[in-house]
Amino acid sequence: MVERQNMLQKIQRFGGAMFAPAMLFSISGLMVGISALATTVDIVGDLAVYGTPWYVFWTIIQRGSWTVFKRLPLLFAVALPIGLAQKQPARCCLEALVAYFAYCFFLSEIIKLSGDNLGLKYPSSLTPASGITVIDGIKTLDTGIIGPLAVSATVVAIHDRFYDAKVPDWLGTFSGSSLVYLISFFAVFALAAISAAIVPFAYAVTETLRHALAGVGPFGVGIFVFLERALEPMGLHHLLYMPIYYDNLVIHDGIYATWTNLLPILSHSTRPLNELAPWAGFTATGWGKLFGLPAIAAAFYFTAKPERRAGLKVILLPAIVASVVCGVTEPLEFLFMFTYPGLFLLYAVLSSCLAMTMNFFGIVGIFSGGLMEMTAFNFIPLMRMHAGSYLLALGIGLAFSLIFFVSFRALILVYDLKTPGREDHVSNRAAIDRLTGSGFAKEQSPNGEVSIQSDQDHVLAERVIQLLGGVGNIVGATNCATRLRVEVADPSIVADNASFVAVGAKGLIITGKTAQVIIGISVPRVKEHFDQIMGLEPGFVPTTSASPSASAAHKRGDICFFDIDGTLAWQDPRVAQELPESERDLSPYPNEAVSQAIRDFVAKGNMAFICTGRTLSCIHPKLLELPWTGIVCLAGGYVELEGHVIRDLAMTPGMLQRLAPILEQSDEVIRFEGLNGVVRMSADAPDAPGYARTVGDAITQLQHYSAYKILMSTSLANRIAQDQAFEPLLCFNELELEVTEISPRECTKREGIQSVLDALDPHHGTVYGIGDASNDVSLMNAVDVGIAMGNAPDFLKEKADYVTGSIDHDGVVTALEHFGLI
Repeated sequence: MVERQNMLQKIQRFGGAMFAPAMLFSISGLMVGISALATTVDIVGDLAVYGTPWYVFWTIIQRGSWTVFKRLPLLFAVALPIGLAQKQPARCCLEALVAYFAYCFFLSEIIKLSGDNLGLKYPSSLTPASGITVIDGIKTLDTGIIGPLAVSATVVAIHDRFYDAKVPDWLGTFSGSSLVYLISFFAVFALAAISAAIVPFAYAVTETLRHALAGVGPFGVGIFVFLERALEPMGLHHLLYMPIYYDNLVIHDGIYATWTNLLPILSHSTRPLNELAPWAGFTATGWGKLFGLPAIAAAFYFTAKPERRAGLKVILLPAIVASVVCGVTEPLEFLFMFTYPGLFLLYAVLSSCLAMTMNFFGIVGIFSGGLMEMTAFNFIPLMRMHAGSYLLALGIGLAFSLIFFVSFRALILVYDLKTPGREDHVSNRAAIDRLTGSGFAKEQSPNGEVSIQSDQDHVLAERVIQLLGGVGNIVGATNCATRLRVEVADPSIVADNASFVAVGAKGLIITGKTAQVIIGISVPRVKEHFDQIMGLEPGFVPTTSASPSASAAHKRGDICFFDIDGTLAWQDPRVAQELPESERDLSPYPNEAVSQAIRDFVAKGNMAFICTGRTLSCIHPKLLELPWTGIVCLAGGYVELEGHVIRDLAMTPGMLQRLAPILEQSDEVIRFEGLNGVVRMSADAPDAPGYARTVGDAITQLQHYSAYKILMSTSLANRIAQDQAFEPLLCFNELELEVTEISPRECTKREGIQSVLDALDPHHGTVYGIGDASNDVSLMNAVDVGIAMGNAPDFLKEKADYVTGSIDHDGVVTALEHFGLI
């Protein structure tokens, strides 16, 4: 069982890696199509006459547009290590490229010397011959994309095994990439010999298979489309269609390249397309994207509860556009793929029937993507001669849209399926957003402006890593068009599907030790941030370990962590409630004597840090104007060092989901604290920003959907603490006025301070900490010298190394003077 899971992991990683070069095909095909149109006299008239500036320009463009299709073997050889190599993938790409050229030269000489025995004739000129191709001037064996994939996979295996291998000093030049290429050189020589030996057999098999696939007709196309959809949940669909679309399995050079090359001919022929290119029927996977998924979305909308439809529309419309225009189906498919597999099976069957029907009526072409791709490859260049076929396709598609809609609507209503908008536990649009991630792209920054895309992608990457069990649980990662494929050490600690959806992903698939996180079309950007956080880019400093700031490292002075409330300043909580709402949650700020003491402390070359349980946005602006080196806030859940985030640990969506029933059933006001502010939840909360009636509503108002602390009555917190399922996971701190805050177990001032110390130069001076409350016990445990304020409780004073004056007598100033720090 374990061996089968490992094999599946490798197949999934291989399939995902193959998609890297395939991402270039659509735009290249689009440019070929446009340039072909621009040089067709029947479309642009005399502009396309040979020799005109217009003709010359578009001929040049067309020539360049063929780059991808004419260099597929090279692209696959170079691109595979991007997704497969575990170490230094950029260097592995170079090694694979050189090894592939060596492979081509080896085959060239083998054919020249033994071509007669292989049934191949070595051509006298640089032109392809039977079984022979020309790769950048090398007359070599035509292995399609199988040859470069075999070479690249071999080099990746050698690279990961030997790149870091140590060699004797006198062989120092044969280390790293040099050693990898040395070993690869002999490995690809053996691979070339094997390739040459099996060529006659391989050609015979391929030819037989090609004739078989070309003659399968509509039924064969239907089976192919069904399997392509059915394999999608496992991420194996790439391996099914890529050899057919881009290699020699159905037609020499692959369906995409051959169809694109034939466009000028097809555009001038009145013969039916299925007679001209019967092999092009296999790309019918896009009809379901164009007609099927929008109908399914409509079924979801019209079966949803009326009060949910407005919120559901916000989710469905962008997903429909992605499916119809771009051919990206995951945003819609993952709304029901795992929750109701029966619906997904019905979707695969109907998509198959739609493809068979199209093929039966002779409608073939490049129809695997969305409307944009279909238009470039089919409608624009071929509409003049084949308009009847496309109008027929429109009629068939609309008829099947009705079938999709009626079928899904009937099943949903008959079996009362809780599809989007029909759930019992989702009460409004904000909660739907939380569960689907649709609101993630619109999250707000503290100043109310929409966050920049890179920030969103980085935050999503951070959240995904957390939910996967952290950096230590991740073995390797690749990506395809829409999903992140991650190998984990322990799948049991990976969060559930709902947790990933709640932070902005589209879903999660776990197979053995492979976790596929469905991100959407932004996955390449998210993968870049994922790699950065994992430390896979040279010079990158992970946000949870070393400091990104070198300027702090040279400072050798002492360090002091200052609590705010009751230490730097104090304000009666009852008085705070009488302040204007905009100021109610702000911390107090210190008087001038304490402020000057902080300035003097830093002026002597020391480092001062705020260390508070408050959220970042609730620290008074005047207090932030002091020369702080960094901030530890939210009881250690969030830490900044010289403006760089080095710790960011919120409550997981899974934990919030488990707490929701308890919190929502209480009759008190619950306070959720995030980076950008505070949200108060109660059953009778007003419909206004900063207030919520459910946990889902509260979380969606917080930046990145992240709550770091929850404040409630001590009695309610005690009830939660008595639950054995919660107690080991949460930290409980009792505050004033019978209020207790709960946070993740790892969120303590001690952990926050330790993250700062880990990031700083280890040769710094003495570490001091000043506090006054129960949550400062962990502060005392993290520093060299713990200082308790005179107004602190006795148990804290007993933990301290020194007790200073009270807040009323500027105890902070007294302590700094006592230790000679000012």
